Amino acid sequence: MPIRLSGLMSGMDTEGIVKELMSAQSLKKKKVEKAKTKLEWKQTKWSELNTKLIKLYNEQVSKMQFSTAYRTKKASVSDPTKASVTAGTNAVNGNYTMEINHIATTQYLTGGRISAKSASEKLVDIDSSLLNKEIRITSGNKTTNFTVTGDTKISDFVSALKDAGLNASYDVAQQRLFISSKKSGVENGFSITSPSATELNAQNEVFAAVGYDKMSSDNKAVVDNALVTLRSATVGSDEYEKALSNLAKASYDTTTSLAKSGATSYVKAELYSDNYTRFYNDALSSGSDAEAAKKKAEADTEAFVNQEIANNEGVKLRIHEAACNGKTADEIRSLDSLGREKYFGTELNAISGFDGTMGLTEDSVKSNISAVVASYASLQGRDDTSANSALYSLGLANIQMDASGVAKVVGSAPSEFAMIEASDSEIVLNGAKLKSSESKVSVNGLSIELTGVTKPGEVINFSVTNDVDAVYNSIKTALKEYNTLMEEMNKLYNAESSKGYEPLTSEEKEAMNDSDVELWEKKIKDSLLRRDSTLGDLMQSMRSAMMSTVKYDGKSYALSSFGIMTSTNYSEGGMLHIYGDKDDSTYADRDDKLKKALEENPDAVMTTLSDIFANLRKTMGEKMSSKQNMSSALTFYNDIQMKKDVTKYKDEIEDWEDRLATMEDAYYKKFTAMETALAKLQAQQSSLGNLFGN
Repeated sequence: MPIRLSGLMSGMDTEGIVKELMSAQSLKKKKVEKAKTKLEWKQTKWSELNTKLIKLYNEQVSKMQFSTAYRTKKASVSDPTKASVTAGTNAVNGNYTMEINHIATTQYLTGGRISAKSASEKLVDIDSSLLNKEIRITSGNKTTNFTVTGDTKISDFVSALKDAGLNASYDVAQQRLFISSKKSGVENGFSITSPSATELNAQNEVFAAVGYDKMSSDNKAVVDNALVTLRSATVGSDEYEKALSNLAKASYDTTTSLAKSGATSYVKAELYSDNYTRFYNDALSSGSDAEAAKKKAEADTEAFVNQEIANNEGVKLRIHEAACNGKTADEIRSLDSLGREKYFGTELNAISGFDGTMGLTEDSVKSNISAVVASYASLQGRDDTSANSALYSLGLANIQMDASGVAKVVGSAPSEFAMIEASDSEIVLNGAKLKSSESKVSVNGLSIELTGVTKPGEVINFSVTNDVDAVYNSIKTALKEYNTLMEEMNKLYNAESSKGYEPLTSEEKEAMNDSDVELWEKKIKDSLLRRDSTLGDLMQSMRSAMMSTVKYDGKSYALSSFGIMTSTNYSEGGMLHIYGDKDDSTYADRDDKLKKALEENPDAVMTTLSDIFANLRKTMGEKMSSKQNMSSALTFYNDIQMKKDVTKYKDEIEDWEDRLATMEDAYYKKFTAMETALAKLQAQQSSLGNLFGN
């Protein structure tokens, strides 16, 4: 702001005069500022109300429109110390008998004491014979092979157990390994074995036969899983044949994939060298210089080669022409490795049946590997169960799955080793034996949590019935939330007028104490939605939806049919009461028709209330749908329009600020001109006085 020295000649308070003049001119700007403030307060008021409406819509209205809200069941158990029962909405009402034979357990190993005083100790320092020993960990369908090296530490073994999907730790104080499944049940059990030299040799023969080292990770997983099956399968059984077929497919896919890749690379190199010169000479003869001819030849050769490679028949033909020099497939097979290398090169020499066209099929692969696989599968008890095994040295025993899939200790176990076997929960429900891998058994809408085992001949009884109290309380809660919101909307709509009250300016606030300012603003804020047309329309629509009727079994029903009535006090504005509700002091002494209907005719209550709440949900959904770019989705008021109006007020205020600044400058210019004129007049008077000798 410029520094002005005014009134020096006139003696007038120019600053004060301009301030008073500008105060009068600023009234219009202040009026716009107050309108903006009031609209922003209205935005806030609507936003708060909108949040509550959305909450009612999502939490109560949406829930109560579904029949499941009226089908809550409850179960009563004769011995809650052994089981608790939760009945779902689809549970069948009636009486049940139950015996509890087992409760699911988690497989848990406590290793024997070993000499390591730290998890960082190397396994070979515990027992030098552990070097190069293999430990196989199988959990679910995943098998992890862990090989001990000279640098392997206890912590590495613990990490391998965790990677295999188990809980594992080494307790330094107890000097023991602790290993367990992450979940209970037989299906979540695990095995830990140390393969014997015989098995490892047989396994390596299978790996060599199927080309394991050249396989992708996915095909290796197929092979690993097949070997797990083969370790317990009987030769010739269905599971054995399936595992053999899986091995053959993985081997065939790998061989043909490598063959195709190798053959393609071979042919590509042959084609490129044969055709580049031709394309280069063609480009030169057509007038291109050497550099341009080179680029064109490279592009033309690349396109030609790609086209030839894309033509599978062309690949086959050129392999036989270029690589085989006219030899037949049988003749190529009969060559020794040096002979094949002469025709195929080092890369292709490693590929049996190099392009899948030399008689190789899944069946032929299966036939080739069948003897090796049968030899592997026929081994029994091949895991090392002796005291010299890798597991024994780590305080563990050989754990294998028996025929029923339960992990058992096989062979000798070290001192102080202990294992809890994995088991399933088993109950007899109404004469039928049921199992579960958890302590909870879920069946036909019932969730049975087991906490104790029954004695032989002991029977637990439980019954399932409709939970009238739970449904009653759900309805009561929904209506309470509805009433609370309707009460607030009624209060906002019927608020006292705040005519004559406008938002205060900063100067006006300074002239009042804080409590008076707060009361003043509260008076305005409370009346912001008074007689608001959007609010009034919403309230009326919601009340109408709740007063709708429903047809069921040839009769018309409404909320009033079940004793849900509006108050006799008209000022409540459509709030609903449950006659006979003990928490309603006004109507507690009336007959409780709702509870009676829930006991005697629950389907009528369900159909009526679910349809009425569906109507309310539809009505609220229509009211908060986006309207002509005036409101956002899930918004009951014109929030977009309000934002635009606030922006307009801001622009108008900025315009007024510019106009007032111009006015102020104009006033000061006029007073400055007056002061200048007075100064000239005084100078002239002084000159005249001097002429007359004054």
